[in-house]
Amino acid sequence: MSTMDPDDYAMELGPMGPIGEGAALMLRVNRNCPWNQCLFCPVYKASHFSARSVEEVKRDIEAARRVGDLLESTSWDMGLNGYVQHEVIEASLKKYPELYGKYPSAVTEKQWSALRCLSNVANWYIHGTRRVFLQDANALFMKPGELIEVLGYLKKTFPSVDTITCYARARTCARRTPEELTELHDAGLSWCFVGIESGCDEVLEFMKKGVTRQEHISGGRKLLAAGIEMAAFVMPGLGGRNPDVSGRHTRDTIDLLNEIQPTEVRVRSLAVLESAPLYGKCEAREFFHPGEDQMVEELGEMIEGIDFDCAFETLQMTNAFSFRGRLPGQKRAFLDALDSYRALPPMKRAQYLLNRYLRGGYLEFVQGWGKLDPPLQEKVEEAESSIAEEAPDALKKVETALFTLKSKGIP
Repeated sequence: MSTMDPDDYAMELGPMGPIGEGAALMLRVNRNCPWNQCLFCPVYKASHFSARSVEEVKRDIEAARRVGDLLESTSWDMGLNGYVQHEVIEASLKKYPELYGKYPSAVTEKQWSALRCLSNVANWYIHGTRRVFLQDANALFMKPGELIEVLGYLKKTFPSVDTITCYARARTCARRTPEELTELHDAGLSWCFVGIESGCDEVLEFMKKGVTRQEHISGGRKLLAAGIEMAAFVMPGLGGRNPDVSGRHTRDTIDLLNEIQPTEVRVRSLAVLESAPLYGKCEAREFFHPGEDQMVEELGEMIEGIDFDCAFETLQMTNAFSFRGRLPGQKRAFLDALDSYRALPPMKRAQYLLNRYLRGGYLEFVQGWGKLDPPLQEKVEEAESSIAEEAPDALKKVETALFTLKSKGIP
């Protein structure tokens, strides 16, 4: 009789991974965010930071190995030569009821944890077991020697791993020595995703980012010098509606990017979430959120101003445009698309924005979360009616609806 324990096939998982890491195994090296004060971010506000021990992380790696072995065994039994496909997952659910219960009708809490692990590992196997993302918000907060031990154990257990990525705070990177970062790179750390957000000290201070412009520069340069690729996240709109502050935010961010020259620039235009402290600042009129046209303008200035070779993307759904390519090679194509939008009369811009967000999937996500409440529904209907009637305030109505839509969450 089988004595398989669901705890042996479960991993501790954090709440999120970044866009672009859908092929990666999620491996949690610490819980939540050690800073957790940024006004625009709600993700960890209800949680406390805690470190995970090397032994805890190793146990999760071992659990991933056991689940992988289980999937491969099932695949061989099915005549699929060890390859993991969706039918292998379904067969595994039926084959191991002691681990996964009678999914989805009768599942214990321990079995739900094992199911989450199965989903994480199976997705990774389907994509080739090459990428691993270290959760949560700042994996480099782990002591360098301990993180190096984890990376070594991970690569020993899964020799197929060739790319290891994580979020990292610029201040933490700046405080690591060049030797420590080089050792982390040599142990397998490939990429750090760093939330720059702004290069303007005034904006960074107001948003309680907990880092200065100079620390951004120091941390970024240290990463790149150690051979670790850097993806820098920037946020059009973070300076608010005040033209003087927003202008400095944009110019200083461009200058900072040109000074660091990260491997990739990722744009995440501001969405003021109801669950974030910044929403209260808006209600108190201590911060005035920018409109879509302003954020498009700032995006154009950033594209125009970046003068080094880098990958560039605006794939998050908070952005009015989805670009992916390289700068400066595709600079003209990106700017032409923005120029075409900016040349439209207000009614046409309103139609574009409404289609972009409401028909492009954002509203569908919000509805799926159960957050399409009566106030949002009313604003969406008002926006649609204003366009249908060609009302003079159509663009304003659309902007109001989109602010409310984005306040519900980010897909």
